[in-house]
Amino acid sequence: MKKNQRISFRTRAASLHPGVFVAASLCFAAMFACGPDDRTTGADDGDDAVRMEEADLELADGLSPAEMAERVDQFAPVTLGFDPSLLDDRQRAVLRRLVEASVILDGIFLRQVWEGNPALRDRLESASGEGMNAARTYFDIMYGPWDRLLEDDPFLAIGHKPLGAGYYAEDLTREEIETWLEANPEDEEAFTSYFTVIQRAGASGESLEAVPYSEHYRAELEGAASLLREAANLADNESLRNYLTTRADAFLSNDYFDSDVAWMRLEDNLIDPTIGPYEVYEDRLFGYKAAFESFLTIRDPAESERLAKLEDYMPDLEAALPIPDEHKNLDRPFIAPIAAVDEVYAAGDTRAGVQTIAFNLPNDPRVREQEGSKKVMLTNVIEAKFENILKPIAEIVLTPEQASEITFDPYFTRILTHELAHALGPDYVTDQPDLTVNRALRDRYSALEEAKADVVGTHSLAVLAERGEYDDVFLRQVYVSHAADLFRCVRFGVSEAHGKGCLMQFNYLSERGALEHDPASGRFQVLLDVMPGAIAELARDFLILQATGDYEGAGAFMARYGEVPDVLAAAIERLEAVPVDIRPSYAVTEMMAEW
Repeated sequence: MKKNQRISFRTRAASLHPGVFVAASLCFAAMFACGPDDRTTGADDGDDAVRMEEADLELADGLSPAEMAERVDQFAPVTLGFDPSLLDDRQRAVLRRLVEASVILDGIFLRQVWEGNPALRDRLESASGEGMNAARTYFDIMYGPWDRLLEDDPFLAIGHKPLGAGYYAEDLTREEIETWLEANPEDEEAFTSYFTVIQRAGASGESLEAVPYSEHYRAELEGAASLLREAANLADNESLRNYLTTRADAFLSNDYFDSDVAWMRLEDNLIDPTIGPYEVYEDRLFGYKAAFESFLTIRDPAESERLAKLEDYMPDLEAALPIPDEHKNLDRPFIAPIAAVDEVYAAGDTRAGVQTIAFNLPNDPRVREQEGSKKVMLTNVIEAKFENILKPIAEIVLTPEQASEITFDPYFTRILTHELAHALGPDYVTDQPDLTVNRALRDRYSALEEAKADVVGTHSLAVLAERGEYDDVFLRQVYVSHAADLFRCVRFGVSEAHGKGCLMQFNYLSERGALEHDPASGRFQVLLDVMPGAIAELARDFLILQATGDYEGAGAFMARYGEVPDVLAAAIERLEAVPVDIRPSYAVTEMMAEW
């Protein structure tokens, strides 16, 4: 496909209903949100700025009401539930307060996407033009008026999304910030912090300043901290009390180190929360700023124990990385607890657009060096996507013989090793031990890291198969599910980190002959004698870019492998009847009314 052409990701599913969670969080956000900034966008292409005129809202030019409805239908409704009998009255009270705190963080994230979002959502609520019902629903799915599946294209006549989202003054460019830091090097630590917003200061805005999250979102964070302390006082698990108390302190101090350590040390708790600022995907200006999110889960102790054996292999998997030893992190502690959980509730960054199926946290390299990192598998979310999306995709894009190889356990295990792979390889640039890979690669880091985790995770399963942990049939199914998953996540959009990472993999593996396309049927086949070597080569390329902190090299790699070829575009078009993703609602919101 030619540059700047877009894939049509429209699919049809059952009709959707707005989630109780999103509606509540947006209402809460509107109580605290700042008014919109009327400066221009920092977008590189110089297109029109974000517009907030009081005129009637309209769909973006060329977008019909029917097409707006089709975009909503890309997300298949799924209710995520759990067995409430597992919880006693105290645990239910804890969970209620964690849900309420999550609603507050959801409102903060809405502002982090763009400070004008809450005011725009209020206007959208009363808009009555054609297509506005679907636009309201899609706004709630996307957390704003920009389509995350279509390179953040606006679906309302509102202008382009600032590259810095809500983390930077809208008219700020990379060049202006870099020039400021050259003249004011003492500001670098605060400006590159995960937990600050960058604003203009001075009478005419000629100065820049970094404002801690604890100040910028003070009202919201005080409310969330209070709820976490209430939950801590009700909890009968000491490690959970410690985590919630230290995380409440972090909201107001802006220092998350101790609470990240406390999260790593959670044990013997049925309710397993992860709540705070973590991922940097939303910041497309530099890739520095962390977004608020929340995962409230119920742990499955038996399944967690079954998976835990993989933790013992982490040193061997690091040693087996296909890069020179000088770039490996052989002395890290390799503490990698694994939790299998069911998602009870989620909020913030993880709810925007495509839903998370697993995560590996914390991201702070200081904590990872001391405590390792935890891999959390959202079992009920993975099952929903496997049945509703991955299997139907495989039946359409792969040969029938290989589509029949798609089974749940190899897919689930490959997702687990993807998360394990986030803890493998370099955290710091090899010849600059104080420079993290994230800061070296900046806005190119997220897509590269997600793709690296994909291929290193699959390579790790090949290493374990050589050691007798998995048989040839299992490994073959891993390779086939990896190929099918590329089609699934490319549909997320090539501006999204996972989608861009999968596109690079597709093009690289096709170039190496690991994926073969049949023009007559339009289907693809994994060449199983080529795939292992191609995966190892791609893992090496990603890891070397990270180890060397090669920003320009990463850009060149993305340019070479970041275009959508015609054969992939044609395959994606054939997936019209398959949902792009799920749209969860949570049974706990109804249960809480009876608690």
